[in-house]
Amino acid sequence: MKVTQIIQGIHNPSAGTTYCIGRLVNELRELKVDTSILTLGKTPHEWPHNAPLRIHNGPLELKTGMSFSLMREINELFKTPGILHGNGLWRLVNLFPYLSHKNSPARIINSPHGMLSSWSMEYKSLIKQPLWKLLQKPALDRSHCLHVTAPVEYDDIRRVGLTAPAAIIPNGVDIPDLPNDIQKLKKIVFLSRISPKKGLDLLIPTWTSIAQEFSDWELIIAGPLSGEYPKTVLAMAEKLKTPRIKFVDQILGEEKRDLISTASLFVLPTYSENFGIAVAEALAHGTPVITTTETPWTDLKQRNCGWCITPDKEKLKETLVEALNQPLQSLQEMGNNGREWMQQDYAWPHIAEVMAETYEWLLHNSSKPDWVVD
Repeated sequence: MKVTQIIQGIHNPSAGTTYCIGRLVNELRELKVDTSILTLGKTPHEWPHNAPLRIHNGPLELKTGMSFSLMREINELFKTPGILHGNGLWRLVNLFPYLSHKNSPARIINSPHGMLSSWSMEYKSLIKQPLWKLLQKPALDRSHCLHVTAPVEYDDIRRVGLTAPAAIIPNGVDIPDLPNDIQKLKKIVFLSRISPKKGLDLLIPTWTSIAQEFSDWELIIAGPLSGEYPKTVLAMAEKLKTPRIKFVDQILGEEKRDLISTASLFVLPTYSENFGIAVAEALAHGTPVITTTETPWTDLKQRNCGWCITPDKEKLKETLVEALNQPLQSLQEMGNNGREWMQQDYAWPHIAEVMAETYEWLLHNSSKPDWVVD
């Protein structure tokens, strides 16, 4: 079985979608599945996965995001049995199903990666709505299956009129080796892309309002600081004179592991997530989480490893105060509960096995897996 993952670009390996695809391919190859990534644009400076890359990066691709050579390669892939797995929306490469034909032996599966949530569809809707009707939805309608990471994303695809069978398979997460005597510090960590949907306009004013009450705690914001929106966030913190806030830009590897694993609380007050890999990573590092009902992590409270709240300042303030008044030992016990949960249900080898079975069903018309919903 040959599987080709198709994505617009992979120049930032720490981005949620890129990380998930790289890890999935890595684990599929451990299962002896012939799989690779087809993409265009810049080559990443580092590529930590055993996931072969086929990158179209000529002058046209780098300047316009278009690639005739990539489209020719996809056209050839449609002529032989295999899986073409698209990732993301709104770019020319995400229209690749138009190259399929009625008798093609290949099968198409697409992962929207949260880009069909209500928040995402409303963001820049004047551009997205005509593109959706004219190009993107007709392309997705050619899919033999859609992949969503949680029931909430299943609801999203049905709300916008997509009718193909849907495989509900969460993203996986790496479970790091951690020392038994790890020292938890009075740090609140936000680690994600710094974009309008991540809720920093909630977090920074809320922390500003309670920081004096918790004078031995620090808020750390980790994420890429280049671009216009990060400048807005930095200016917000400066205008509010936010105390004990630290911006550390993008971090990877051991530095990232050390930051999350020594934090006593992780906060992602997002307005929209199909999965929220940052939440899974924090739990895997033994750190309890505050996130929102706009993610699929509604079981945090039930599993005693965090809080899932509506994305508004008053609720965030109330929950932060509750969390920061907990003894550090109680927060650490919550983090341990989350780590056990991730080990049980979200480890990458298990997720890859489930995805491989989905591909087998699509390609060979075998029995439909339990996680595929019509």
